[in-house]
Amino acid sequence: MTIKEHMIRASHYATWFLGSRFPKAIPLVFVVAYPRSGTTWVAHLVADYLQLPFPILSLLPVGFPAVVKGHDRVWKSYPRGIYVLRDGRDALVSIYWRVSPRQRRAPSRFAKEANTGDSIAAFVERQLTARKPFSSPVNWDKHVRSYFEVKNPNVVLVRYEDLLRDGETTLAKAMAELTGEEADLGRVRDAIKKFSFERQTGRPAGVEDRSAWYRKGQAGDWVNLFTREAAEIFDRYCGDTLIAAGYEADHSWVESFRDQSREPAQTTVPLGTGGNTGAARFSHPQGPVDGK
Repeated sequence: MTIKEHMIRASHYATWFLGSRFPKAIPLVFVVAYPRSGTTWVAHLVADYLQLPFPILSLLPVGFPAVVKGHDRVWKSYPRGIYVLRDGRDALVSIYWRVSPRQRRAPSRFAKEANTGDSIAAFVERQLTARKPFSSPVNWDKHVRSYFEVKNPNVVLVRYEDLLRDGETTLAKAMAELTGEEADLGRVRDAIKKFSFERQTGRPAGVEDRSAWYRKGQAGDWVNLFTREAAEIFDRYCGDTLIAAGYEADHSWVESFRDQSREPAQTTVPLGTGGNTGAARFSHPQGPVDGK
């Protein structure tokens, strides 16, 4: 790591410590998620709505009211925050393309750290079994469970898929829960429009650019890259959490999965068919989580 990277990492840890321990002096809003789950997008939306700065890659600890984001797990010490939940299969595919050696703009150290090789199945297994997965303290299963098991009432759940499907309603609901006040719908609409995929990238959602930070802006794209082996590996390590979070009704999705690498690629699975099906089975501070 370079000196600058060390400073950014140290600044992040210091910010997290100070914001958690001294919330009245440094009122931060923590936006956390497993990597490639929409963390940056949601942080921009929240900061714009709350009219707070959103410092990115700060070299010094943030000591003023702001929105901060990271891939840390959920802790009871967070005074105010958002947890962004995304289907782990989609998140892993997004990480894969971000660090794949076949993506020429990817920093080589990232590809080496993630150890992608050419196999999506091998990459999925490494991300789910490594002691230190790429860009995350834990794998997707443990990360998601940290939200549901810690039950911090100050941390609001936002589903990536819900934001894609109905951004205004989803953001308005989240901001009302976060602030304890009725959401300002004008500010909600402005934020959603300002940080839409098309506005940020110049591309309609679904048009892929594997070299870009915002790659495709769709849910369900995992079906176009996962193999049957990758599906079995994911189900082995994360299947119960995938079901409990409401993304599948049971483990039969693996048996019915068709290997897209050997068949013509199909369109992205519509939300509600291959995505948010089944009721979540985690207990939750605001009641059962059903993706609504």
